Amino acid sequence: MVNKGTVDYMTHVTVKTLKDLDRFAALFAKTLRGGDVVGLIGDLGAGKTTFVQRLSAALGIKKPVRSPTFILMQLFNLPVATAKKVRFRQVCHIDAYRLEKESELMAIGFADYAGAPDTVTLVEWAEKMPGVNRFGRYREIRISFGKKGERVFEEE
Repeated sequence: MVNKGTVDYMTHVTVKTLKDLDRFAALFAKTLRGGDVVGLIGDLGAGKTTFVQRLSAALGIKKPVRSPTFILMQLFNLPVATAKKVRFRQVCHIDAYRLEKESELMAIGFADYAGAPDTVTLVEWAEKMPGVNRFGRYREIRISFGKKGERVFEEE
């Protein structure tokens, strides 16, 4: 475990069940702060969207979180009590799967949210847009398949 601020946080986690994922997402949520840009990297079906759903739930977001593959970007406001505690007020969820150029990412408004002090930006398929690491405090999570359907989450 690595101490990031006041939260013990594992940089390599094997998740066997959705309950395990909920625990990891809740722990990861405590490490977030406004301006963070989190790149989510993993094969199709690895669990990027599921992680975003569980992370959003851990942040108190009640609105259903779905993959923005076709709409590309969604914004979610945190409940006021949560926003005061975590010191950011919204999550910007982007899916870059269908994008071919970084200019397309900028055209949907990425730069308006990425690195903003009141926003945490989550980018699925971040490896397709290498320029996302220039914004805010960039963090990257790689999700891979483990044994027997497990998922391995590694923050680099």
